Amino acid sequence: MKRPHPTTKLIPQLIPGGRHITGLLRAKRTVKVGAAPGLTSKQLAAEIGENAEPAKVSIIDYGKGKCERHDDRADFATLLKQGRPDWAHVRWIDIEGLHDPEVLACVSEHFDLHPLAMEDVVHASQRPKAETYGQIEIGKPRYFLVARMLYEDANRPNNPLVSEQVSMFAGPHTIITFQQIPGDVWEPVRERIKNPDSRFHTHNSGYLLYALLDALVDAVFPLLDAYAERIDRIETRILTKPDDTIIHDVHDLKRELMLLRREAWPLRELIRSILDQDTTLMDDQTRLFLRDVGDHAVAVIELVETYRELTTGLADAWLGMMSHRMNEVMKVLTIVAALFIPISFLAGVFGMNFDDIPGLHHPAAFVLFCLTCLGVVVTMLLWFKRRGWL
Repeated sequence: MKRPHPTTKLIPQLIPGGRHITGLLRAKRTVKVGAAPGLTSKQLAAEIGENAEPAKVSIIDYGKGKCERHDDRADFATLLKQGRPDWAHVRWIDIEGLHDPEVLACVSEHFDLHPLAMEDVVHASQRPKAETYGQIEIGKPRYFLVARMLYEDANRPNNPLVSEQVSMFAGPHTIITFQQIPGDVWEPVRERIKNPDSRFHTHNSGYLLYALLDALVDAVFPLLDAYAERIDRIETRILTKPDDTIIHDVHDLKRELMLLRREAWPLRELIRSILDQDTTLMDDQTRLFLRDVGDHAVAVIELVETYRELTTGLADAWLGMMSHRMNEVMKVLTIVAALFIPISFLAGVFGMNFDDIPGLHHPAAFVLFCLTCLGVVVTMLLWFKRRGWL
């Protein structure tokens, strides 16, 4: 899946020596010691500063078999004030881009979002979590979640794995999602919402929240399939034609799997936290579906752990093959040296500066010497073969 990535937003972590650990998508964050926690709607513009750029927004209202979508940013504030239509029981507000202070402030003021939650939205380096700010029953989105969206960027072959923060506010009738950049894995969810016979039209906003989380978890499985193919290719290269470039590919694979594990592991805890909390967002049927998502998250973690062990095995296999190849080279050199030892001895004996060496002046001395050396070589090769050294 190709997704545009502004290079100004890509801030990869580094290890000593300047090599990239992974393709993490991070936002710059400057924190003053002792600064007041949280970000109000008035502080968002100052926090974003010169990095301000328009965000892509969309509003989807659905219910009773009907669905309407609005993508016009110019009418965003007006649509918020109007509220959802009478026939719609759920509104999904999706904001792609965290550098539009006008949009962020508009949403924050309209829904009275907590400053601490808005700070976590803008500073997109949070660990997946689920928190409640106030009472959900009052009608405003008070349930706050942070998750990770994992995908591969084909435009970055050296560090294809990207982890993007997704922030969500959930209320009885409203879901608000914040993404770092345009593009996501939720297009199938939008297509299902358009279907008047789908479960979305018979459930509250909790079902939409489940569907969004389910898409985030299921999007990891294609990544795992790609890693399985990479492991198979590297294993084939190790067994057929090992070279020094393989170990670099193995280490790159290990770093990406380390990132995948670090970002996927908290998803299981996030889903478990949602299930443990007593919230009216989730009815019994939605909780059943969400438990299935939890099972998928566990399966993802188990596959990641399996692939990490296989990658470690690839490194050991590469070292073994390189050692085996070195042993084969040393074996050949040792055999060659062993064959020339008796020949060198004979050449040294008959090359001494004495006139009375037997056969020295014989007309066929050189031929006999060559035949003797050849016989010694053949005899030693047969002996090596008999001992199993060849």
